[in-house]
Amino acid sequence: MREELVFLIELQKSDSAMSRIHVKKKELPEKLARLDEEFRAVQILVDEAKGQLDALQKNRSDKEGHLKKDNDALRKAKDRLNEVKTNKEYQAVLKEIETMESTSGRIEDEIIALLEDIDRLKAECQAKEADCRARGARFEEEKKQIEGEIVSLDAELADLQKKNHELRKRLHPDMLKKYEMIKHLHRGVAVASVWKEVCDGCHMNIPPQLYNAMSKNAEIVHCPNCSRFLYRQDPGEK
Repeated sequence: MREELVFLIELQKSDSAMSRIHVKKKELPEKLARLDEEFRAVQILVDEAKGQLDALQKNRSDKEGHLKKDNDALRKAKDRLNEVKTNKEYQAVLKEIETMESTSGRIEDEIIALLEDIDRLKAECQAKEADCRARGARFEEEKKQIEGEIVSLDAELADLQKKNHELRKRLHPDMLKKYEMIKHLHRGVAVASVWKEVCDGCHMNIPPQLYNAMSKNAEIVHCPNCSRFLYRQDPGEK
């Protein structure tokens, strides 16, 4: 195989590998951002549940304060029953006591309902907090793994860039220019293998005469359909 063709094949492999790394390096931070967004969404749910719990507990505390005042007033009203002198005053105090007892009973029912809601919401908060902690641990683990992958990819990319630079220096400028032009036309692939007289780039048949010329390695051959540089694939590569 001609030396220039060997360099073209190696350059294509190098360019393709670098392209894959660039795609991967773009995907990894996006994956990390999605994981972070999911984790923050769970944190928001936890904060919202805690906010609701705080509001319920404040409401309960306020009602308990009102109930205490009402009970104090009720106690004083009952004490006044012993002090009234007329039946009219007695009936008025009884009516007042009845109203107070009704109000206190309603507040007590509301407090009981609030306590049930608080117990339910506490359980929900605990479950959400446990889920948040688990997701947080997974996020940190994934983050560490992704950051490690990025470091590894950066090192691999640096090696490929060095190799790529050396290969480009070995190619004639006109050949390199043609390579870049074809690569630009075909989504980054300028060199294709041929297997059983079929171009692996465009999957079209290669004319027998051209295939024979390839087999002799007498010249650098282009696919008549897609213009890619062609090389004959060894059976062991398939």
